Amino acid sequence: MESFVNRETELQIIDKAFDALIDKKSLLRTPIVDFYGVEGIGKTAILKKIEQKCNDLNIPNIWANASLDIPQLSREITQQLQTKYRVELQNDEEDWSHRPLSATRALLERGPVVMLLDSVDTTDVEQVRWLETMLRDLIEDNTLFVVLTSKRMLAFERERSVARKLTFVPVKPFDRSNSELYLNSISDRIDPELRKVIFEWTRGYPLAIDVMVQAILNERLDPRRPQDRQHLLNIIMGQVIDRGILANVEPVELGWYQSALTLLSVPRRFNLVIMQDMIENFAPELRLESSLAYMGLPKRINAATDVLSWNMPRAGFSVDAPIRHIFLLKQRIQQPETYATINRFLAEINKRFAKEVPGSDRVRYLREYLYHSASAGDDQALPSIVERTVREIIAGPPESFLQFFEEFSRDEELKEVLGSSVNIALSLIHRHLAETSRQSAKESSGADHLRALQDIFYHLMNDPENIGLPSILIHYLEEVIQNELPETSFKLFEELSRDERFKKALGQDFDRFSLIIHNNLSTER
Repeated sequence: MESFVNRETELQIIDKAFDALIDKKSLLRTPIVDFYGVEGIGKTAILKKIEQKCNDLNIPNIWANASLDIPQLSREITQQLQTKYRVELQNDEEDWSHRPLSATRALLERGPVVMLLDSVDTTDVEQVRWLETMLRDLIEDNTLFVVLTSKRMLAFERERSVARKLTFVPVKPFDRSNSELYLNSISDRIDPELRKVIFEWTRGYPLAIDVMVQAILNERLDPRRPQDRQHLLNIIMGQVIDRGILANVEPVELGWYQSALTLLSVPRRFNLVIMQDMIENFAPELRLESSLAYMGLPKRINAATDVLSWNMPRAGFSVDAPIRHIFLLKQRIQQPETYATINRFLAEINKRFAKEVPGSDRVRYLREYLYHSASAGDDQALPSIVERTVREIIAGPPESFLQFFEEFSRDEELKEVLGSSVNIALSLIHRHLAETSRQSAKESSGADHLRALQDIFYHLMNDPENIGLPSILIHYLEEVIQNELPETSFKLFEELSRDERFKKALGQDFDRFSLIIHNNLSTER
């Protein structure tokens, strides 16, 4: 069973729901929750945690495998209700599709009930509609908590009353610290350096971690040894990809899907034009007869694998991140030169599109241009590419710069692949924002003026190219004291002294900072 780590968000939702179930006066605000994500990400572990909580609190629970067809699913739910909780059906001749509804209603008359439905197939329209209808007739009872798991976000489109009560929660891979906790639960025989490599290979994907660790322990393989690297990669590809997401693919088509996903995993996002250009340049065996034919390609891939989705933030198709990283790993190990070539190709495409489109799309293309330029591996050219691109964005419309700043701040993958060049981007961004705040401070008064002064300190603090940060901050503080009213300086100091980031940046110099402002304010008064 997967160790239950990195699941704080899920636990909060679960705990709040159980508190409402137990307290009869409380309203169950999340009566239906869908935990969704790729296979092997840890969704079933969440259901097991909920089942355990039900048993600890003596709350009746029903667990059913929702990947079954409707008759089998209906029988499984009904049989559990009858055998575990001695629920008797009033009408034994009732249609099989209605029996779970009648039996669950009978159990709800005794008190709270939790229904756990694992592996809902969102592509099975008939099953989704059956579930939707059943939940419509049950969910008005405030003592029923329904938890579903699915690969994709579940959409209940026919019953608005059900859709309004459905909460979506993505189940994500482990971050680095929680990967450590997960590895601790598996084995204590993995040294720190190897743990780092495991995270770099798996990116916190639980299923991939399990496969990789078992191969390391059972077959004594080590990814740091060149002679073991390919064998270990084959094991991961075989168990996670071939017998995992490609399990339903016919053997004769396996190579086609492997080639398609290997290629389409290189970009973080792609539209139909980029997809066609990539295939025709790097995978001619996948070439289709016309541009129109490529429109059906994402649907064909998803019908068999369900790992391709439309990524709203990036406005393009993308392979699910845990699966994408495995295919990227494969390319970097097996075909590093081809991998670099494809990234250079994608960098040029995104650069060209950025010149052709305005607004938010232009900013997205420039971010992808930076990502693929960094992934191409030309470390000497990268610093100038980063500086030139960020300066170009700064020189553009203010709203485009703010969009870039917000998206870049959240884009951990881009910052990681930029390596040390990320400091060039961050420095340019924060210097520009500091200057913008200076201008705002000159043109504002009152609370807005004070906020602008704080922002100057914040951006000076976050400029990684600022050498001797304490001296710079203290110099600016002295400048503020000279130019501002004493009460403004005092309020500014009060705000900064409560800012833990500011204290951390100054470290031991914070006492010196405090003394300067205290002496100056005392003199003014």
